[in-house]
Amino acid sequence: MRAVRYTRTGGPEVLELAELPLPQPGPGEVAIDVSHAGIHFADVMFRRGQFPLPLPAVPGLEVAGTVAALGEGVTGLRVGQPVAAVPTGFGGYAERVITSALATVPLEGELAGLGPQLAAATACNAATAVGTLRGAARVAPGDRVLVLGASGSLGTLLGSLARHYGAALVAGAASTPERAARAAANGYDETLSYDELASSVDKLTDGQGFDVIVDSVGGELREQVRPLLAVLGRHVVIGNAADRDITLEANQVWYESFSLAGYNMGGVLGRRPDLFRAHLEEGLRLVADGTLRADVEEIGWDGVVAAHQRLEGRTATAKYVLRVA
Repeated sequence: MRAVRYTRTGGPEVLELAELPLPQPGPGEVAIDVSHAGIHFADVMFRRGQFPLPLPAVPGLEVAGTVAALGEGVTGLRVGQPVAAVPTGFGGYAERVITSALATVPLEGELAGLGPQLAAATACNAATAVGTLRGAARVAPGDRVLVLGASGSLGTLLGSLARHYGAALVAGAASTPERAARAAANGYDETLSYDELASSVDKLTDGQGFDVIVDSVGGELREQVRPLLAVLGRHVVIGNAADRDITLEANQVWYESFSLAGYNMGGVLGRRPDLFRAHLEEGLRLVADGTLRADVEEIGWDGVVAAHQRLEGRTATAKYVLRVA
């Protein structure tokens, strides 16, 4: 089968098209013939070695296609069924991928109208948005929410979903005024550059601060936004795009009366696959009914390196999806 892989970590140039053996499912697993694979920023982070994987590795965290084979003990799925899935061992940039049955959702019933391109584009981000806002942040009606990285494909969904869950104020922040302006159409009441946050928080929140800050960025910004929290506010960490973290003493949480929470899709899937499945199903339903929207650009095999370059250079303007078949 054809697949994109890398044999060493590094820049986008390490990605190569290769012929690999066709994998077969084990107990509890499903083989999926992939039609579309989402290109996710997490693929960039794994490729450049932030989170080591055994090499060679095939990237790809979200796919859509049809069930090719079922492993021992799998029920509720059938060969030929259209599905979306989050491959538990990665490997989505390939003609066939293996994943857990618990991370595979049929595109039938309420999801029958959800096309494979959009399903592959949103599976990870929709599940993460639901898990972040409903689970980790526990967004409640009336909350004031700030989303960092608001112009990215995940930020696009977080703004709309926070509004759907009843937030009274949804503010989005991005690295530049231009990127902040791009986020304005995604459910945000206000969009700002990171440089504008400190001087704008009092006006936006009547001097109270944000009840929830969703942080996928990390680095110095993680430290800078903590004073923007309301009393008993929740700082929810869902990524580290800057590849730099901060040190936080537990006493700070006590002294400043805030909560630190997090959502990691792989961590939830590994320990509570039933909970992750619920987040994935809810997220895809919200995409199917139009509550969550995404701008999608389909690419071919020859476009994967350029897509990674644009993601890493923060110049992407859409969610890239690899057309596999």
